[in-house]
Amino acid sequence: MTSVDATQAISDLTRRGGGLDLGPGPARLLVGMLRLLAQEGPVTRERAGDMVADLGIDREQADELLEAWTEHDEDGDIVGLGVTYNPTAHQMTVDGVRMWAWCAMDTLIYAFVLDKQITVESKSPGSGGTVRLQVSPAGITNLDPVYAVITWPARDSDQVDISSKAAIWGTFCHHSFFFRSRAEAEQWASGRDDVVILAMDVGLAVGHELAAALLRYEPS
Repeated sequence: MTSVDATQAISDLTRRGGGLDLGPGPARLLVGMLRLLAQEGPVTRERAGDMVADLGIDREQADELLEAWTEHDEDGDIVGLGVTYNPTAHQMTVDGVRMWAWCAMDTLIYAFVLDKQITVESKSPGSGGTVRLQVSPAGITNLDPVYAVITWPARDSDQVDISSKAAIWGTFCHHSFFFRSRAEAEQWASGRDDVVILAMDVGLAVGHELAAALLRYEPS
């Protein structure tokens, strides 16, 4: 699949009614939790309930989604929903605080959702090579190495499963990584026709489009 095909598939997913149009309640819940985790760290159930009330989201629906989508620590606090405090291959530093993301593309998306500069240090599968960058809504800087690329799974709406965190990981997160070069990414993706390799500027544009789908229902 070419990057042109992939960007068309992403446009189909992010349009109103597409596979990644979560609807008002779930989208606002996800954005609210992402911001709360990034700004305050692990979230108690009580704090999550306060956020749901502040957002005016149906409590029963919110509780079901949070149960399905979130990671918890031994005390029952929410420690992950895209932004996570369980280490992954994708470390982020936001306002001097270290946290992680579920996938490489998440780090680009969150620059727009959080409206912050994010420092990223990510390890590639296979080689274990490290890609470093800073990303903000203004763009990517300090990319090391400069020829790094990002992978993204090409999915049609009927292939998207966001019913649980495990489903999200299987649909998207296990297939989106940074690589130090296109050749390294091609080796990892060899034999697959459902993964596209994107130059970083294209990856950032995709991240922007995915973020815009999440932010669609935010108050203007």
